[in-house]
Amino acid sequence: MRFGRLDGRTVFSLLALSACLTISARAQTIDEFPVITAGADPGGITTGPDGNLWFTEFFVGKIGRITPAGVVTEFPAAGNPQLIVTGSDGNLWFTETSISRIGRMTTAGVFTDFPTTTPGSLIGITLGPDGNVWFTEPQNAKIGRITTSGTVAEFSVPSGGEPFHIVTGPDGNLWFTVYEGNIGRITTAGVVTEFPTGIPGSSPQGIAAGPDGNLWFTDTGTVKIGRMTTTGHVTEFPIPSGNANLTGITLGPDGNLWFAEDDANNVGRITPSGVVTEFPVPTADAAPAFLSAGPDGNLWFGEVTGNKIGRVNLSTLTPQPATVDANAVAGSSSDHNGVLEPGETVEVSPAWQNTLAGPQSFTGTASSLTGPAGATYTIDDASANYGSVAGGATANCHDATGDCYLVTVSQPATRPVQHWDVLLTEDMSVDQTKYPRLLHVGDSFADVPRSNQFYKVIEDLFHKGVTGGCQIPGNYCPDGHVTRQQMAVFLLKGKHNSSYVPPPCVGGVFTDVPCPPLPNDQGFAPWIEELAAEGITAGCGGGQYCPTDDVTRQQMAVFLLKSEHGSAYVPPPCQGVFADVPCPSQFADSIEQLAAEGITAGCGGGNFCPTDPNIRGQMAAFLVRVFGLNLYGP
Repeated sequence: MRFGRLDGRTVFSLLALSACLTISARAQTIDEFPVITAGADPGGITTGPDGNLWFTEFFVGKIGRITPAGVVTEFPAAGNPQLIVTGSDGNLWFTETSISRIGRMTTAGVFTDFPTTTPGSLIGITLGPDGNVWFTEPQNAKIGRITTSGTVAEFSVPSGGEPFHIVTGPDGNLWFTVYEGNIGRITTAGVVTEFPTGIPGSSPQGIAAGPDGNLWFTDTGTVKIGRMTTTGHVTEFPIPSGNANLTGITLGPDGNLWFAEDDANNVGRITPSGVVTEFPVPTADAAPAFLSAGPDGNLWFGEVTGNKIGRVNLSTLTPQPATVDANAVAGSSSDHNGVLEPGETVEVSPAWQNTLAGPQSFTGTASSLTGPAGATYTIDDASANYGSVAGGATANCHDATGDCYLVTVSQPATRPVQHWDVLLTEDMSVDQTKYPRLLHVGDSFADVPRSNQFYKVIEDLFHKGVTGGCQIPGNYCPDGHVTRQQMAVFLLKGKHNSSYVPPPCVGGVFTDVPCPPLPNDQGFAPWIEELAAEGITAGCGGGQYCPTDDVTRQQMAVFLLKSEHGSAYVPPPCQGVFADVPCPSQFADSIEQLAAEGITAGCGGGNFCPTDPNIRGQMAAFLVRVFGLNLYGP
């Protein structure tokens, strides 16, 4: 078996290959976003059906999700996942190279996998023109096919060579690279043909279908970019760096081909006529490898040793939060409470930042509005006009011109799902920018009507995944008291993200917080111990945490500020803001700083009610304001 090479290191599973990236003539800047788990080895990446990017984490057996705004979430998988693709069934499919299985994950993070017929490492994967997922088996010299129900078929490569990457070609067949110097073609019926590159030392790896009707590939043996016609004629183009260890390649939204240069730490672009440009990755020795065009008109890639996800900014527009149902406009019919609810027609007013130095004018078109079955989704006004936006400035269509989108979500007899989101895709008039916005649909909890003072922030908290409600199905229990153990979960999910899971408990941190022996049955103990480890709490005294005690409002002030600013944070001295909070006193400084930051205005009448229990509705308000959990953020 041949082993792959990345960033000058030898790693298991032929990791020297790749899926792909693309960059446009506007590739002026590259942003990077850290992956949560250290040493994850983020690799394969694809645009998911939910408008986010999904990527594999080879060394830790996880699948990651990153929003176009850069927010990362991780989900457990198995078997060293390597390359990933969106299937025809709306799920994510990926190769699990070390256990010879194909993994499937829903956009909710539910994982399943399927064995292949012949054991052996798996690498490349793509969606075929027949609606099935196709993959490569280098050790077995085979091409595999799996249906969306999990039925596997395998087809032998005649030369016995190692097939690496695979893509649907412009002719309706599947095309794949063979490390030994061939490019292969397989029909959906399983008929395989191979075409030698005819170039000494050739070792093709990544492959992509070009806009010119040809196949493009990275040739790690000759350190060139190759182009092959569907009849087998090959031309190769050198790259300036000359020692790049070329990996993945893909078609970019600009009509060029983009590729990764592992050793040279570059992302490269080649035009269909063969002109090559290289762009350095900011993090040294990051090992860019697998890349994908994003749903936002930019290009995204995994940094194997940098442990980051990179974004090449091709668009001159950066998405900013939208307002939804905030304005009474012609054609709308709603309560204008800032939440889209079933049965309403509401204005959607996205905001965009112009990243150019000078002004530019742009418009948008709402190209689709989709959601779970059971309701009707209607775009009532599909156009938006942002006018002329100054360089570096941000504008929303409502304030700029008053010309924004109108959408309607019907009122079904039964709510399709409790956490109900719809996806509005906006096509911008510049840079081929597309941007999907998740629009949350309110009325989520039976016991939180729109008239509840905490309705909006509870919807915020629910949409961001910080809470799923209370023990009564379909309810939030807004007047219920927050206990100290519940607060640990609220704070850590608000601070980190909805998918955050603390390390297993070890015991001995607090005498009244036992650590159960079963890792999957630890209750609140890991959350409480992590809260202490991050310096947010030292307990309630005497070596205890008092997990079932109610959290008072004055205690919450301290917890929130330490979560927001860090364990060493010391608020400014109090000035005497609230009538029922003596200054100086134990909690006065924190309470007044919470008010100064606009997180609380007290409990009314000039008071703060410091010793009152903190209720779940108030908790939602505090968390949303402290951690900026915007319902319709980018």
